[in-house]
Amino acid sequence: MKKLLISCLMMTAFSAISLADTLTVRKLFAEMPDAVVPYLTTNNRLDMLDFMDSNMKAEVTNDLGGKSLMTALSDDSISIKLSEASQLDMLLLTATQEIDSSRQVLMLVRTFIIDNESMEAAVEFYSARWNRLDIVPLFIPVDQNRITNRKKSLSIPNFIYNKLNKD
Repeated sequence: MKKLLISCLMMTAFSAISLADTLTVRKLFAEMPDAVVPYLTTNNRLDMLDFMDSNMKAEVTNDLGGKSLMTALSDDSISIKLSEASQLDMLLLTATQEIDSSRQVLMLVRTFIIDNESMEAAVEFYSARWNRLDIVPLFIPVDQNRITNRKKSLSIPNFIYNKLNKD
């Protein structure tokens, strides 16, 4: 009987540990270093998440005195209109190799709107520990397709899709 009880307790403990280790873009966004988007404080980011959870408009006043608005939130992606001229999209992906003790990689796409017809974008990759990656990681095929299929929900320009989908 003791062995059964101990086994059940150990399975429960291991289940709790594995659930706690599950990464979501929400958790990474909350833990994001301030240097990544200096004018969105930790409190701004947490407020945005709380507002989205409450089905409220997730708009905050950023440190530059402007408004930033989270427009989409799921377990694997976030989209934020940082200002009238910039957008930040985050997508949690799985790499083919382990990076910083995890295969989870965060892709950040910063889109800058120059005028109504032109824009520029920069793509950055971070490990789950928020270490910036200097190389473009290889993603498992399912995640490679997710990048392509997210085009409508994320505002990633076509030239970035082409770059990411090269073989």
